[in-house]
Amino acid sequence: MKIFTLLALLLSIGETAFSVPEIWAEPVPYFEVERSFIAPVTAKGSGHRGLDFVVEDDQSVLAPVGGVVTFEGIVVDRSVVTFRTNAGLLVSFEQVCSLVSPGQQITGSKPVGTRCTTHDSFSEHCQKCVHLSVRSEFGYLNPELFLGTLEPSVLKL
Repeated sequence: MKIFTLLALLLSIGETAFSVPEIWAEPVPYFEVERSFIAPVTAKGSGHRGLDFVVEDDQSVLAPVGGVVTFEGIVVDRSVVTFRTNAGLLVSFEQVCSLVSPGQQITGSKPVGTRCTTHDSFSEHCQKCVHLSVRSEFGYLNPELFLGTLEPSVLKL
């Protein structure tokens, strides 16, 4: 009996951990990717743990999916808004002045903030962009997977 229970548990973990994600809405209409996700080789290694997209000053940034706001405020020298989706993913926007508050329920395609620069010491690594990151319990994930813009990999010979 214990073997069957263990087998059922392992199968259920596999089903939830590898389910196909839903496609999210665009954070800004017709967004243009400035810098793509680059996975680090190690957990603390260098990489680009998100996606940068071009946004005009004071342009609204929309929640790509619904969830509950978990944080809004300054982290080091940038404004950050973070919310947890119903699937448990943490979605963060950097350089966004918040229109939402922690604990607030948000729905997809609704404004969460506007692009802004709040700190004089902040140095942008791309012009007029917002950084979007997605984290699971296993680490950072490529946001393009959820936005439906990730191109399939092609093996070149």
